Amino acid sequence: MSAEVVLLGHQIGYSASPAMQDAAFAAIGLDWRYTLRDVQPDALSGAVAELRGSDRHGANVTIPHKVAVVALLDALDPVAERLAAVNTIVRDGERLIGHNTDLPALAAELGELVGPSPGHALVLGAGGASRAAEAALNDAKAAAITLISRERWDELPTLLAHAVILINATPVGTASDETPVPTELLRPDLAVLDLVYRPSPTRLVREARAAGAVARDGAGMLLRQAARSFELWTGRRAPFGVMRAALQAELRGAVHA
Repeated sequence: MSAEVVLLGHQIGYSASPAMQDAAFAAIGLDWRYTLRDVQPDALSGAVAELRGSDRHGANVTIPHKVAVVALLDALDPVAERLAAVNTIVRDGERLIGHNTDLPALAAELGELVGPSPGHALVLGAGGASRAAEAALNDAKAAAITLISRERWDELPTLLAHAVILINATPVGTASDETPVPTELLRPDLAVLDLVYRPSPTRLVREARAAGAVARDGAGMLLRQAARSFELWTGRRAPFGVMRAALQAELRGAVHA
């Protein structure tokens, strides 16, 4: 019998996850499918309750539900409990277990971008992704970490002047040509990680590179967290190369991970 894994989020038609996960399921011979479920905040509890059905194996969770979903689950893994944010749900019998695969994926991306012992970091955002970014930076012993929500973006000129790492953990730029950071604030000694992955590269990444900065978008993080989610649902090793190829085809560009 065919089984389903869903992505719970709102305004998520841009997602590249179905292409990756469906390719991975097929590669190991599973008759599973990955579908998008656009869920308004007031409908989240009902959508989570549906995951308890025998034809469901779990879900991914994205903006804006990563924090709110925590209260609807039966248990959390240590990382999800630490962050109070969930991006992966696994059905275990009648129980729903919350996991967070964002943190290890983000830690790997940061390691490749800036190496050990990062300096002063500025994180844009106040949701589940920004919590994972803060935790990854703390684990890497960043010199200082500043998180700002959109209400404080007028402070960007001052805050960026002291930062050497910028992480965009907001959806600004998704499926658009927007950027959260004015071009004139970018500089060669600023490392930029934009968690947005479509378009790839994003405008923020393009402009950061044009300013001489080292920059990468969120495609690599998406791939890493997706592979970990796959392994949690299936108990099988993720076919990483298959997932990378599917993501590259979907985004029509290289994915570095």
